Amino acid sequence: MKLKSETLSNVLKLLLWVLVGLACADLVSTIVYTASLDAFTAYIYDFYGFIEIVSSVLYYIAAVVYLIWIYCVHLDMKTLFPSFARSPGKSLACILIPVYNLFGIPSIYRMIGRWYLDDTGGAKKEGRWICSLALPLLLFMMLSNGLGRMVNQADELSGTMLLILSFVTLILYMIFLILCLQVSRGLHIARLEVLSRQSTAVNADDFEASPAGQPTAAHQL
Repeated sequence: MKLKSETLSNVLKLLLWVLVGLACADLVSTIVYTASLDAFTAYIYDFYGFIEIVSSVLYYIAAVVYLIWIYCVHLDMKTLFPSFARSPGKSLACILIPVYNLFGIPSIYRMIGRWYLDDTGGAKKEGRWICSLALPLLLFMMLSNGLGRMVNQADELSGTMLLILSFVTLILYMIFLILCLQVSRGLHIARLEVLSRQSTAVNADDFEASPAGQPTAAHQL
C-alpha cells in the first residue's frame, strides 16, 4: 500500500524548508534596514531583491503543490480510515472558498489530528501537534495577509512594519512546515498499523483454514 501523498509530501517539505530559509534571510535583511538604511543600501540591497524574487516564485509553486498535497492526503485518509468524514473535494473547498475558509482551514487539521488521536496507536503525538497548530495557522495567515496589504498600500515604507511582516511570514512558513511533517509522519504510522492488522488477519485466517488448527506449510517453513 503506497501513500498517494508521499511524493508530494517530500516535494512540499523541500519547498517549505527553502521558504523558511529565505524568510530567515529576509528577516535579517529587514533588521539591517530598520537599524541602518545606509548599511542596507551598501551591503544588502541587491541580495534583498534576489530574495524577494525567489521567494515570490517559490510561494506560488508551493501554493499549487500544497493544494494537490491536501487533496492526496485526504485520499490517503479515506483509504486508511474508511469512515473518515471529509472528502478530498471538500477539503479544497475549505481552503479556497472565501469566508468559509476561516472555519475550513483549521477544521482540516483538527479533523486529521483528532483521527490520529482516536484511531491510531502510534500517531497520537503527531495528532496533538496538528490539533494545537490549527488555530495558530489561521491567525498567522490573517496577520500575514493584513500586514501585506498595509505594506502594499503604504505611501512610505515603515521599517517596523516590514520587520513585523517578515517575522510573521517566517512563523507562518514554520507552522506550515511542521504541519506537513506531522501529517506525513502520521500517515506513515497509520499505514504501517493498517498493514500490520491486515497481516495479522491473514495469518489468523490461514491458521483457522488449516486441518485441525495446525499451521499451514507456509507457516512451518
